[in-house]
Amino acid sequence: MDFVNQIISISIIALLAAQILKFASFSYKEKKPIYRALISTGGMPSSHSALVSAMTASIYLFRGIDLYFAISLMVALVVIHDSMGIRLEASKHAMILNKITNKLEMDVEDINKGNPLKEPLGHFPIEVFFGVLLGVIVALIGYTIGG
Repeated sequence: MDFVNQIISISIIALLAAQILKFASFSYKEKKPIYRALISTGGMPSSHSALVSAMTASIYLFRGIDLYFAISLMVALVVIHDSMGIRLEASKHAMILNKITNKLEMDVEDINKGNPLKEPLGHFPIEVFFGVLLGVIVALIGYTIGG
């Protein structure tokens, strides 16, 4: 059962690695530290995709194809599909609504405390691809070190 803790650790490391890469990317673009990127959704790479891919790949590496792998794969596919589907569309809606409220100079104090709606919610396919790639790489490294 020791592999269970390794699977959990590998998955969390993949998530943290994705968030650190996001922080570095956002900070580089803005030429200053953007600390909110450490906990933000959206952006490159997808931390959700990295997490579920690392989990699924780790289960495969430690256990092979079994019931746990099958369940993990189905959950990973739902998470990845959702990040590129509903959440991406919500991101687009937030962008449009923010532009409309600015252009019309609408008073939105009672909505979201007057702040613009959060736009980076979902992921473009390339962001998901690199999240999956990161998750698999972290799983392979974690398995090699701890397996």
